[in-house]
Amino acid sequence: MPPTLPPASSLKEQPQEQQFQALDTLFESSPELHTLMAPVLANQTFSSYASLIDAVGGRMSALSAANSPTDRDILVGILGSHPRLGQPKTAAAGGGGAEHLSELSKKEQANLNTGAEEQAEKLRALNAEYEEKFPGLRFVYVILVLLHGLFIIRC
Repeated sequence: MPPTLPPASSLKEQPQEQQFQALDTLFESSPELHTLMAPVLANQTFSSYASLIDAVGGRMSALSAANSPTDRDILVGILGSHPRLGQPKTAAAGGGGAEHLSELSKKEQANLNTGAEEQAEKLRALNAEYEEKFPGLRFVYVILVLLHGLFIIRC
């Protein structure tokens, strides 16, 4: 069953935990994303989830434009929160304890893991090549999911 979201216009009134659950439905769970968006979610009303996604994009763009190492670390933390394609999240994190993986990402990963060993090897090679060129980031793809008439961007 797909995750459910409260109306976008009610997010400001929701407890912070539910605000973060909405973010975790739209994006991969990230403490850095939670920290970045907590003041926005607490103080801004959104007419739609598309406008929330735009707000996240705007905040992330502002981080990418800054020359601050702290801003770069926050951005890398958000972008690096997605597991490597074709690997469980715990493997992506170096085998550490169980980590949160959204239901939509679990489905995406399951679909990637149904192919032959040849496909798995291609994904490993793409992951390695990308991570060598962009340390701290993950090779991901973006899809749009239609959920209850709402387009959700998954990274």
